[in-house]
Amino acid sequence: MLKKATIIITVLSLLLLAACGRASGSSSNSIGAANQTLVIGTTPAQADLWQFIKKQAAHKGVTLQIKLLTGQADLNSMLLNGDVDANSFQHIAFLTSWNQIHHANIIPVGTTIIAPLGLYSKKVKSLKELKNGDKIAIPNDSTNLSRSLILLENAGLIKLKTNLKRPPLVQDITSNPHHYQIITAESAMLPRSLDDVTIAAIINQTALNAGYTLKQSLYHENQQETKYVNVIATTETKARSKKKALQILNEVYHSKAVADYIAKRYKGNFVPVTRSIADVKAAFKKEQQNQ
Repeated sequence: MLKKATIIITVLSLLLLAACGRASGSSSNSIGAANQTLVIGTTPAQADLWQFIKKQAAHKGVTLQIKLLTGQADLNSMLLNGDVDANSFQHIAFLTSWNQIHHANIIPVGTTIIAPLGLYSKKVKSLKELKNGDKIAIPNDSTNLSRSLILLENAGLIKLKTNLKRPPLVQDITSNPHHYQIITAESAMLPRSLDDVTIAAIINQTALNAGYTLKQSLYHENQQETKYVNVIATTETKARSKKKALQILNEVYHSKAVADYIAKRYKGNFVPVTRSIADVKAAFKKEQQNQ
């Protein structure tokens, strides 16, 4: 009897150890799936935000390495070259245009913020103070040039051709009753141009780098514009190999802690986006079809 009891206890012990081993292995695999490193390319204007997100992601088992670069095109090139796993600096309209120009297929996998484009000035305090022939500077890259022209039209300063099948260009201005001089320049130079022009359309991150808040703008974009929703972008290969880590990053980015940090740190220059990437992609596609 004693021998049988000993055998039974031994067998039960082995089964228990095996079960524990399986449970431990299952837990380890789950942690391992999340315990990945993501190299994120972004701009200096978002550096503080990404350092905060880095700390939050670490609690979820995702290690972020942040690479800062000022050149917009370089961040996408770095992604295609494999120097970063994903980037965060561009809105969905810019990404779409960049892909078309460079015959690339970088994909958006998460929404982040909206950074409204604004009109700024050192010489006037209201658009009503503008005079005939005043100089207006706008970005010269294709996406933000068109974006600025639409902003000027919405502000009532010019009128553009209707029913265009493409984004508007300067030559598409049909009405400029006050003969404003529309000058184009590199986005990074526009804050400096305020000494020479009356107003300038400055993209949000550039304005922030130059010390301007959105509240100081004379006029700015609607904060819900689909095409100007900023995204986390990556390649299809990275989207598959880093799927779990990217999902966790998306959850972290849309957490209350991050939303509160953005509101406090950026004082309205950056607006957290609560819409899903699927919703934004579908809405943007519909907008393009209706153009």
